[in-house]
Amino acid sequence: MQAETAYGPDWRDAAAYAPLLDADRSLFAWEWLRRDPNYCAAADRSLQARTGMADAAFAAEHFGLVALEPPRLAVPNGRPLWRSDVHPFVLPVDFCRAASSALDEVDMVQVQELARTIVEDGVEHLLLSDGLRSIRLDGPPGAFTGGPICLRYSIEGLIAAERPLLTLRRFLALCRTGHFSRSLHAREARARRWIIMLRAYDGLIADADQRRIAQELFRGSVAEPRWRTRESSVRSQVQRLVRSARWFAAGGYRSLLR
Repeated sequence: MQAETAYGPDWRDAAAYAPLLDADRSLFAWEWLRRDPNYCAAADRSLQARTGMADAAFAAEHFGLVALEPPRLAVPNGRPLWRSDVHPFVLPVDFCRAASSALDEVDMVQVQELARTIVEDGVEHLLLSDGLRSIRLDGPPGAFTGGPICLRYSIEGLIAAERPLLTLRRFLALCRTGHFSRSLHAREARARRWIIMLRAYDGLIADADQRRIAQELFRGSVAEPRWRTRESSVRSQVQRLVRSARWFAAGGYRSLLR
């Protein structure tokens, strides 16, 4: 059991989860994925060079990533690059023939400290992240390197356009100011709830029973011998929490990406 929590913090330490209060959904999804023992095993094999590049790419795709990310890297240090088929907030781009004005050119050098790029099968994948907020773009090789360039953005559909359109707005704001927009990257309203789920799951893997989880996360009075009857509302709350945590751990976290 302990191997499953090798990359998780002490679930009783609320401060260890504090960075997640400002994290976006893609990073909450990463926190769940890096706890997956199957992912940890696949990533460790690849990162220790015990598998070939083709096997590593196949494993990454299986887990919804462009490339495997070390599971020990928690928020805000992890930089997961999610594939567009599981994370529809990816904005496709291409080169423009010519910019009508220098003001329309994008200079990626200005945001290079935030950038991580991976080229795979003729596509250059770009992640711009400060560890808490992220922007994902896909383009042809060379689209995100070098000096000022003009980009053409590919957005289509009605409902399907909403997510890449939000990514475009975030990207334009970042290019204009050099900072992530607070209004376009608002704090997740359910962040505290998701953090409690993560702590409950880490507690379960550390062999804590529901009484111990309730005592640590909700109310100290559940330490009394008859807490199940005296604290029935807390009991119900922790039961729902545990069910939700197990659902997220079993792959439900992908709903955060969609």
